[in-house]
Amino acid sequence: MPEVIVDTGGWRWLAVDSAAALLVAAACGYAAVESGAGGGHLALALVVGLPVAARRIWPLPMAGAALAAGLLALDLGAISTVATPAPYAAVAATQYLVGARSGSRVSVVAIVLSVVAAVLVSGRTPGSAVLVAALVCGPWAAGRYLRHRRDRARRASAELAEQAVAEDRLRIARDMHDVIAHNLSLIAVKSSVARHVAAIRPQESQDALAVIETTSREALTELRRVLGLLRAGADTMAPAGTEDDLRDLAERARQAGVEIAVVLRRPDLPPDGVRRTVYRIVQEALTNVVRHAGPTRCRLVVAAEPAGVTVEVCDEGPAGAPPAAAVPGAGHGLRGMRERVAAYHGSLVTEARAGGGFRVAARLPYPAVGEDGRP
Repeated sequence: MPEVIVDTGGWRWLAVDSAAALLVAAACGYAAVESGAGGGHLALALVVGLPVAARRIWPLPMAGAALAAGLLALDLGAISTVATPAPYAAVAATQYLVGARSGSRVSVVAIVLSVVAAVLVSGRTPGSAVLVAALVCGPWAAGRYLRHRRDRARRASAELAEQAVAEDRLRIARDMHDVIAHNLSLIAVKSSVARHVAAIRPQESQDALAVIETTSREALTELRRVLGLLRAGADTMAPAGTEDDLRDLAERARQAGVEIAVVLRRPDLPPDGVRRTVYRIVQEALTNVVRHAGPTRCRLVVAAEPAGVTVEVCDEGPAGAPPAAAVPGAGHGLRGMRERVAAYHGSLVTEARAGGGFRVAARLPYPAVGEDGRP
């Protein structure tokens, strides 16, 4: 809904209001002359239109002045009945801005007093009382309605802005979690291995330290890339999710002691956004295998079809006592996976397996043409 704005300044609107004030004054003055009114009544008739010129500067005082001058002129007979609409036009113009600009309590009090005064002075019959009340109250109600629409549009705009900021923060948090948690989990596992076997198997310890060095460099490189994209305002932080990217994730898990079997069926078929989401799901699932299952057997399946892609990561659980200390987590990874899958209206299953281990299975349909399902 477009925002309705009441312009409260500017020479253009001042000129419009001044012209309207002159028209009302001219109509009232002509009616006073035609009725043979004296100089005092003529001056009063001319004053009726003047508040319209300043209604945007002082809405409430000008509304009171227009109502008082108009009712007084009508009551004293300074304006003939032929020109009766003229003073009410001035009242309508000023009451509209009272409704549109004044606070709720002040506005309501002002309109109640105005209606009571108008009815007492001009409402000599029930019919005329209703007509006078409608002429005074109608423009005020229109102003209140437009003010309500304007305020509602502002609130909606502010809510949309807050929602966009929240979504952006969530996206950044997910990507930072994916970048850091995966690499730090591998580093934590390998550092624990190196500490345990340093004295009895120095070569294995050296191999673990080499993995730590390589992983640390890769983590720094990826972190710099993410921060660079954040500065540039880019909205794509994950790797492209190609077959090589997925095999690289599997190799990192293998370096952490996971015996992994990889089955990839046309992983490059899905659209770019879906491939990146698949990459993040696989990354988080393998990170959890390394973190919670330690050295174990695992199976990774990514199968792309014409309508969607299926991802499955199954592990067999810890194979005895793992050499690495447990790596703590806050549970943000699974929640991030759910949010990414939900962005594409897909499905996600995370469950413990009956024979031991854990299973993560996701199904992502391809977004329709023109639909932005990007997480």
